[in-house]
Amino acid sequence: MTGLPDKNFLTALDHGRAATGERAEHGGVVREFSEDRSSCQIRFSRLSADDADAVIEAEKALADKGGYELEWKLYTHDAPSDLAARLEAAGFVADDREQVLALPLDAETMAVFDTSAFDVRRVVDEEGLADYAEIAREIGRKNADSERRRLWACLQETPDVMSVHVAYVGSEPVAGGRVHYPEGAGYAELAGGRTKTTHRLRGMFTAVVGSRLAEVSARGLDLVFTDALPTSEPILAKRGFRTVVGTQPFVYTPSS
Repeated sequence: MTGLPDKNFLTALDHGRAATGERAEHGGVVREFSEDRSSCQIRFSRLSADDADAVIEAEKALADKGGYELEWKLYTHDAPSDLAARLEAAGFVADDREQVLALPLDAETMAVFDTSAFDVRRVVDEEGLADYAEIAREIGRKNADSERRRLWACLQETPDVMSVHVAYVGSEPVAGGRVHYPEGAGYAELAGGRTKTTHRLRGMFTAVVGSRLAEVSARGLDLVFTDALPTSEPILAKRGFRTVVGTQPFVYTPSS
């Protein structure tokens, strides 16, 4: 187990945010691009009231020039305190608020997420990613095919930084999720959890979490973070995840 008290989860999170990605020359900005560089996420920044607007405009200009969608991943403790309002004033669109949850891994934790009664597989090929996309389409995701192509590119180029797990009932894919391993962060991140509407409230979501946690533990890591919507936060909190901080993405679409 990590031995980290709750108050240090935020320090560990910020260390990983700052350690992963491409460093900009201004504002302590750290960028992470998709494999095809069609999208970029600002994972970390160290701004002040004096330089925030200029840095935001500089990042917008780079997105316009590069033709990529820009997501500014804002955390509630990021400075300046009015950064959200500054981003919206600059043309960024706010997405759903989430809570960052943390879970230290040990034997007791793993027992809570027992997956022995479920068929959960790590998928490594296009067929498996098609199954993951099928789940996305069933719950109404509009970008299932573009996500599938992006994930396939990632598995081909950098297979060690991400895994996709899918739960099956017979031959039907019914739930899935991803686990990411940010370079230099010292922890793993759970993302992309989803369950078909026809198979909710049957333990599938928790089983896919457990499958990914088992992989994280097998890789020698003992701390996991995840962003949770209000629908999934109570499920995870009931099983030991602890709330760390709020987060919200702000998205800028480049001018054509």
